[in-house]
Amino acid sequence: MRIAGTRRHGDAGIDLRVIATMHLDAFDFFRWVVSIIATIYATVVTLQSLWGWYVWLSGSDKYVSMLRRYLVVHSLRLRFKTFWGDVIICLLLCVAFLILWRAHVMIYDIGAKIRT
Repeated sequence: MRIAGTRRHGDAGIDLRVIATMHLDAFDFFRWVVSIIATIYATVVTLQSLWGWYVWLSGSDKYVSMLRRYLVVHSLRLRFKTFWGDVIICLLLCVAFLILWRAHVMIYDIGAKIRT
């Protein structure tokens, strides 16, 4: 639905008044671009590393098979009581990240309300 007196650009139906009233911040744009690039890079490097380990450990050499058995034995002997402390720390850091993320959203909402 088009409001009388508004101009539309192209077939996308973008209201030019909305674009003109948007607050575009260079820091926000840079932050989002860097976060997207860093996420894609970390995912690709991690997958390449896991694939490399899988290919190397699937070899039929005598020492590779011995290393494979060594890794299986150590993964079965992993002590979860000492491991859960690190898991709790990771979870608390994730909660802190979510709290900071929510605070940023609230600050941006306050800024948008003040500007209007």
